[in-house]
Amino acid sequence: MHSIRLIIFLFFLIHQSLTSIHMENITVTYDDNVKFHCQLPWNISLKENIIQWKKFRFDDDNLIISINGKIPKIFEKFYQTILTNQSSSLEIFHVNKQDSTIYICQTFETQTILCQYNLVVLIKPEAPLLTINKENIEEYQTVTLTCSSLNGNPPPQYTWHRNNILLTSLNEQVITTENSSIYTLNVTRFDNNIKYECHIWNQALTIPLRIEQYLHVKYRPYVKILEGTTIFSSEQNHIRKIIGIEREQQNLTCHYDANPSPTSIYWLMNGTTIVSREKVVYIPRLKSEQSGIYTCIVENSIGKVNQSIYLDVEYSPRVRFIESHILVNYSDSVILRCLVDSKPLPYKIIWLKNNLEIFHDNQLTDLHINHVERNNSGLYTCIVYNRLYNNQTRNNSSTIELIVQSRPIIETTYSKIAVEIGQSLTLTCHVIGQPKPNIIWKYNEQIIPCNEIINDICYLYFSKITIEDFGIYQCIAENLLGKEEWSYTIVSRGKPETPKNIIISEITSSSFKIQFSPSFDGGSGSQQFIIQVTDSWNSSVITQQIPFNTYEYSIK
Repeated sequence: MHSIRLIIFLFFLIHQSLTSIHMENITVTYDDNVKFHCQLPWNISLKENIIQWKKFRFDDDNLIISINGKIPKIFEKFYQTILTNQSSSLEIFHVNKQDSTIYICQTFETQTILCQYNLVVLIKPEAPLLTINKENIEEYQTVTLTCSSLNGNPPPQYTWHRNNILLTSLNEQVITTENSSIYTLNVTRFDNNIKYECHIWNQALTIPLRIEQYLHVKYRPYVKILEGTTIFSSEQNHIRKIIGIEREQQNLTCHYDANPSPTSIYWLMNGTTIVSREKVVYIPRLKSEQSGIYTCIVENSIGKVNQSIYLDVEYSPRVRFIESHILVNYSDSVILRCLVDSKPLPYKIIWLKNNLEIFHDNQLTDLHINHVERNNSGLYTCIVYNRLYNNQTRNNSSTIELIVQSRPIIETTYSKIAVEIGQSLTLTCHVIGQPKPNIIWKYNEQIIPCNEIINDICYLYFSKITIEDFGIYQCIAENLLGKEEWSYTIVSRGKPETPKNIIISEITSSSFKIQFSPSFDGGSGSQQFIIQVTDSWNSSVITQQIPFNTYEYSIK
């Protein structure tokens, strides 16, 4: 029973000694000498205890280097130990990587640890090697970069850099072992010609060792269309739309990025017509028919890619009428139709008649005229404005002539002419109508042509009136729509004729009202009228003269 208690007590002492002795870390450069010094406790007697130095080995049994200051001959060139009553020391010559381990000074009998040291021999790692697992790398493939270095102690730390920028958060992409670091990534075109560096470092180095590799990634073309100056840009159905202006210059540039370089590049318009085999489509002067989808197609050994853009050419309004003139019969209805081709759509349309504005509307391209009158004849102009062309241009207006057809009308205010024999005389017959009427004179059933027609007036000249010239002359005007006649009577100058259409009204005991129309004046040119009441012999002279047609006079 006492022996069991003694063993337990000794185990407790040994355990306490192991846990209470501090582990001292010592680093030393490769091929240097290092010396461990262990101060012996006061209660340790060399007469009663054997002191030994032990080296831990991970792949073999631990090595006893010395016992009570004695070293086996085979180790004398590697180690030296000194033992005194107060201390024990161990010196290691020309340390190497295998010397990196734990060394303890302890009692042999009780295995009591007196001192313990963790020796780290600092060895510079060899120059690193960086390898890539593929030679022909294409976009979106997985690539492995392996950075390796041997013989470094402690094992070096590895870091990865992309274009001199430290890559972080690579836990899932990097596998690190004692002698290597493996970096796995999915490459894109943005990795082409990019420098990847591996940096290694341990305590034996003053600066990290570096090695670099450039990735060469092949990828299909990436295409983007760059346009010149535009006034508007949008996107519809995944196709970008730009607006060009008619008669202005337009450039479309096919910007591409490809490795290897393209084997072909060309432009299609609306998917069919090849408009260029160059990088740039140059249009010095845009036309409206050049609106459409322009597609740039770029091809290399990896693939073929296209990119499209819709060019919408805007232009000033183009205005026209189907005919230069239109015929319409009097009192009919007519539509003057202004044909407009405009991009963008018009915002203002103005109608002129004989250069005077008659109508102003935003969208009125048809001008309706109901119950056409003769005065509706004239030149009608349609002027169109759109957003791009706010001022009048050469093509934004058009003119049509409206011709109102009507039967002839003879415009005159007299029918009887008084003249003296030997005088000269001119008969005039003013005729309006469309189409232009044929005008003749007729006298005693004989046809007499006009001596002259000026501005729709037919002139018949008499140089000297003779008695045979007196009589009735008919002016006859005729066209496809009808016939009109007017009679002129040439008489000898004489007395005026009696007034006509005499009406007496509003008769009272002291007054009455008389109305009448003058008759032919006999050629005198002026008339005076006398109203005479027979029962009073009162009379009054009316001095009004022609052209009054009706006279009113009251007597009270």
